[in-house]
Amino acid sequence: MRTERVLYRVHLSADALMVCEVHAQRGSRRVARKARFAFAAGERPAAMQALGEWMGVAPQRRPRETQQWVLGTSDVRYLLLPWTPDLADQALRSAFAAALFEQQFKQDPGLYALRFARPVYGCALLAAFVPQSLLAELDAHAVASGVRLVSTAPSLATVWDRFGAVLQRETGEVRVMEGDRQIIVRHVRGRMNEVLLRPFDAAGDEALPSSHATEAGFRFFAAVPLSHASAGAALPLADGDGFLATQDAAYAFALCGVF
Repeated sequence: MRTERVLYRVHLSADALMVCEVHAQRGSRRVARKARFAFAAGERPAAMQALGEWMGVAPQRRPRETQQWVLGTSDVRYLLLPWTPDLADQALRSAFAAALFEQQFKQDPGLYALRFARPVYGCALLAAFVPQSLLAELDAHAVASGVRLVSTAPSLATVWDRFGAVLQRETGEVRVMEGDRQIIVRHVRGRMNEVLLRPFDAAGDEALPSSHATEAGFRFFAAVPLSHASAGAALPLADGDGFLATQDAAYAFALCGVF
């Protein structure tokens, strides 16, 4: 009898960890458990410890248990690099991105790990900067928990990868909403041409487009229900065993790419 593989999929937002324990066997997946660990500013270590206890801290490695993180907008900085033939060279695009980051954010790019989207000739290139200190924290957590850390991906990249086939047929605007922030992406057939970071208030979502949304090219992906936005504008996850998209919106980012 084959043993189930266990995946802990964790969304790191500005004030909480949302985790889903996903069991996979012979092509089927089910969400066995879900939990949310809230934290105030400066108190994330306590939430990380609670997450480890929930997972079941083990001194020995658990080879069939893995962990993936979706990193929220509060911990990732994004830049959209304008197209130039130099972007084809990895060293040049890294140097270009680092210089632009330092100019825009007034921070040392050496303190961040740089992640690029897949380059496409003639198109702007998305670059994500993740704090090296955060990656070290996640590595240490995986070691202490006895699981294998297999990926750390920014939330915007996670959403774009999951719904790329849909967005390649459309032109317009996508809003990725987490906590009190949203990333607004303007694109042409899935190719980004502008990325903006803006405040977001779920209680005031009346300002969102609500009629003829998909015809206008408006889409959104959010960790909270948005009652005033057209349901047709949502980038929806499929219901799965142990996960109902309409009821479990808080775990949407954690399960994006799983369902």
